[in-house]
Amino acid sequence: MSRIFVSSLKHPFNLRSIAGPSKLPYRSFSNKSILETRQALGRITPKRIAVSRSAIENGTFPIHGSIPESATATIKGSSSNSGYSNGFTDPSLPRRSIWRPIVFCALLGGGGYLGLALYTNYDTQKWGDKLGGSSWWRKGQSQPSDREIQRAKQLEGARSAQKTLNNLPNTLSFLPNFLLVPILRTYVMASEFYLNTPSSQLAPMGLIFVMGNVFVWWKLRRLEPFMRKWWLHRPIVFGSKRDEWRNCVTMFTSTLSHQSLPHLAFNSLALFSFGSAAYSYLSSSPSLPALSASSHTPHFLAFLLTAGLFSSLGSHLWTNIFKYPALRKALSHPARISSPQALMSHQGILPSLGASGAIYAALTLTACAYPESSVGIIFIPFVSVPIGMGVAGMVTLDLVGLIRGWRLFDHVAHLSGALFGFVYYRFGRQVWQWTREKLGAEPKGSGLF
Repeated sequence: MSRIFVSSLKHPFNLRSIAGPSKLPYRSFSNKSILETRQALGRITPKRIAVSRSAIENGTFPIHGSIPESATATIKGSSSNSGYSNGFTDPSLPRRSIWRPIVFCALLGGGGYLGLALYTNYDTQKWGDKLGGSSWWRKGQSQPSDREIQRAKQLEGARSAQKTLNNLPNTLSFLPNFLLVPILRTYVMASEFYLNTPSSQLAPMGLIFVMGNVFVWWKLRRLEPFMRKWWLHRPIVFGSKRDEWRNCVTMFTSTLSHQSLPHLAFNSLALFSFGSAAYSYLSSSPSLPALSASSHTPHFLAFLLTAGLFSSLGSHLWTNIFKYPALRKALSHPARISSPQALMSHQGILPSLGASGAIYAALTLTACAYPESSVGIIFIPFVSVPIGMGVAGMVTLDLVGLIRGWRLFDHVAHLSGALFGFVYYRFGRQVWQWTREKLGAEPKGSGLF
């Protein structure tokens, strides 16, 4: 998950003349000195203008922008609306967004988790019936083994691919042979690759394909407004409650979105490497008797879905609970002349996107499940370190970045993903098995192989 620096100065500043008692001694200026002074001031971009508090409280000077009468507040100590001593409330300031994102992530993550578990049970039962589940010759074993189901699915896929290959020449008969032959060969190679590649590699590759398509959408200029609205998450929402609900959608879509090629390449490589290892761990059963499963891809997708939502939610809540109060204090300052968007950019409240949070979860899960493995450094391929040390170093780097206020990466999303991966290592497989059992899954038998 990385930060995106976008231009935040969308509206011109509404500067008003501020008059007040001057503390400088009286001095006469010539026309030449006035001209030189104006030229010097023209090269200065003022950030704040100090104004005496008494002048503000007496209503002598206006505040930045025009404030409607309904939004005017009188200073009497601390205001219950703003929570700060100046007491001013600006109707243009957003509210803290906390409960709606929590509800959205709980519904989408929990619903997706249940839906994928239900699909696993349905697909397993379907293939179990095809292979004679509960038949007398199974000697009391209610379900076929996972290996039987996988071999049956592979044979079914091969028959389907052969049938399609036999029909392709007639379907593409209008093409000349120098085009038809390469198409047929490409189809054969793609079918063999799909049938012979383990699911632990196919699942991450499918997600990489989706992320690659989203990356292409970013490069289409006509789609840029759509991408910025629906594939880029902003933790601070300037708008109504409806806009806040709409912004919750980007907590999911932003995890599949990458705007730069290096960002996409690094995350794709990490997802393929650590995603495959996490898939293998999630394929094993935490206890006996185990449950039959026609495929472990739904479990892998459920893990990444909940991990991505958890990391996005962690970053969102951190901004609204800890960083937004400081921003609101700066926005409600009586001497502020810069726009809220400018101060948001200055204080590091920036939109974010990327699958790094979910990848951190897969990395941490892999490190806990296979502590004896090693990882290589992408820029130094001949150097490898123990995976535990590598994860500890990355977490430490994110902690330092969070403390120091680095804004290039979304460090809270990384740390949230790492925390989710550790928790899922301890309880995730048990929760998945318990969920499937509650939805009607049956223990698998030994099978014929």
